[in-house]
Amino acid sequence: MVRKADFGKRRALYGRTVVIAFLALLVAGCGGLLGGSPREAKTELWKHRDQFVRLESQDRGATPPPANEHPARLSPELVRNMLGSLQVHFKGDEKPVPVFTFRQLELLGEVLSRGLAQAGPRQDVTFAIVGIHREFISFSTDRSVSTYRLFVQDGRVNLIIGTLHAPYIENLDRRINPLVPGSRRYTPPDPRRRITHWQIVPRAGLEFKTADGRTRGDWLVLNIDEELWKGAMAEQQEATETAREAFREAAQVREDSAQLEAEQQRLREEMAEIQRTLDALKQAPAPAPAPVPVVPTPGLEQIEQRLRTLQQLKDRGLISEEEFRARRLDILDGI
Repeated sequence: MVRKADFGKRRALYGRTVVIAFLALLVAGCGGLLGGSPREAKTELWKHRDQFVRLESQDRGATPPPANEHPARLSPELVRNMLGSLQVHFKGDEKPVPVFTFRQLELLGEVLSRGLAQAGPRQDVTFAIVGIHREFISFSTDRSVSTYRLFVQDGRVNLIIGTLHAPYIENLDRRINPLVPGSRRYTPPDPRRRITHWQIVPRAGLEFKTADGRTRGDWLVLNIDEELWKGAMAEQQEATETAREAFREAAQVREDSAQLEAEQQRLREEMAEIQRTLDALKQAPAPAPAPVPVVPTPGLEQIEQRLRTLQQLKDRGLISEEEFRARRLDILDGI
């Protein structure tokens, strides 16, 4: 009986231990679901519809990444100059275009600078931005979206591109179609999908990440040197203004051509209307000649009366001798 009682006590104690352990795991799981794990924590720095700038935990590549050199102090002007210097050449286009527009840089310079200053060693700055990038080449005004991951390591800025100038479709459920930032983990292109080929234009102070003997064109490494990037924005602005002027000139040429074509079409229609009128006149019967009015010849009595009147005017001195003779010849010529 004593053995049975001890066994019952041990069994009850074991059952309570299992229940307590299960409840502890459940509470821990709920805490993870409610509060989120440190790696899943995200802090919104700026958000407008689908666009965002946020702090989130480092993503993992093939191996755990080293800690970032955060917080990092980069001025908004330096961030704008570095990003504003980047150009991309799309396959099929004649010339490269800026990666970022000036409107995007005005916003991103401030927010990304603040994000790098707030980030911890195990946090990256991720962002998605919408804009019109290639209108000067394709005459398109369609908006496109790009996504990035930004952090500082080894004294240099790392920018990983996720999506670059992809067509932007509004009103998508981003839970199903999320805007995914660039990743440390390299994903080879799927040959079954149609890929838009692009290449970032090389320049001084810019390198591409190389790992496992593979150079990644989507992972940019930029030196932090204010003097190196100081003139980049001015050069980019000049190039953009040149492209914008060429775009305006081309648009003016198209408008002038359209107006000229419209004027030529109007003249053609007027000439066609004149030709139809001439054809109608040729087919119409010729009108009968108008009768010539018969002017009655004045009688002898009227001629005599006019001559007597003329003589009286002369005798009274109302007309001269020359006028008298001229008028007399006129009267006689009418007989």
